[in-house]
Amino acid sequence: MYFKERIGLNIQNLRYSNGLSQEQLALAAQIDRSYISEIEHAKSSVTADKMEQIARALNVDPSELTLPRHCSVSLIEKNRLSAKPVAKINCIETGTELGLLYQWENGETQVALYEFT
Repeated sequence: MYFKERIGLNIQNLRYSNGLSQEQLALAAQIDRSYISEIEHAKSSVTADKMEQIARALNVDPSELTLPRHCSVSLIEKNRLSAKPVAKINCIETGTELGLLYQWENGETQVALYEFT
């Protein structure tokens, strides 16, 4: 996996986990929405300054954007763009929705958990 692909996927996963659209993340990070999209799809490299802005908007340490995360998603762009939520993840005791399970076109799955404060 290429480094900029890992960063893009981590940003996308964290954004989904926080229930944010690209537009909402862009506003919070004070970055253009199209640049967020380019970063998420590994079409642009992100600078350290922009990584800090994005991390701050996602309430994570910037290192969270670079570390490998627990997912098995193929980074073939076609597959990255065709993930669809297939199930909700709910708390057994309270029924609270905790996240979503996505399935990619290639059959692999990915969990995106919401962040609760």
